[in-house]
Amino acid sequence: MRSVKVFLIAALLCSTFATAAAQSTPKAPGASRSAAAAKKTASAVRTECVEAVGLCVAVPAMWQRLGDIFGDLGFVVAESHPGMDTATRPQISVAAIDVPSAKNGGAPPTLDSLVDLVLTPDGTFTSTETQQRTRLLLNGSNAQILRVKLHDDATNADSIEEVALIDGSDGFVYSIALRCPPQDFTRLDPIFQKTAHSWHIKPPAPAPATPTQDTNKK
Repeated sequence: MRSVKVFLIAALLCSTFATAAAQSTPKAPGASRSAAAAKKTASAVRTECVEAVGLCVAVPAMWQRLGDIFGDLGFVVAESHPGMDTATRPQISVAAIDVPSAKNGGAPPTLDSLVDLVLTPDGTFTSTETQQRTRLLLNGSNAQILRVKLHDDATNADSIEEVALIDGSDGFVYSIALRCPPQDFTRLDPIFQKTAHSWHIKPPAPAPATPTQDTNKK
């Protein structure tokens, strides 16, 4: 189930030098208002949905939707980084995973067993280190959030993956996943948590009314 781990998110870097400069330099008129406006823009969100199943989450308003995954059962969003390759940008993926029932008519896999599959090395990375595994309720549904540090010897690069797996409905497990460099995790984790806790199912649109025929009309 490596496909569960399609991860994303965005990066907002804060510079210590820039902070110190702002403290030592007199503020121009309206600077406070500009800073407040920038902070408000950074925290603004919009709703994105997996329309096929009605799964919706809140994502940062300025992030770009890169496209769909798993057919029409998922999507990826990423923060804009001019000049940076799309594949290497911090991203968040959201997907509804259709979990097959066990063979011979048995029960479908449990959330625990699916998490174990996610944690099983598949050859993509040289080493994996499970940093945290948490069981919780997300909007009333059983869920697990796991955080894994990955290392790829080919590129000598480390990354952090954080995944929320949520017991869905109609045989689906909902996945909300983040991948980012280790140094970005502390500032990106709150964004991931906000997205994971915002998940909900959008009610289907009501069917259009069918005109009724007046049987008394001649």
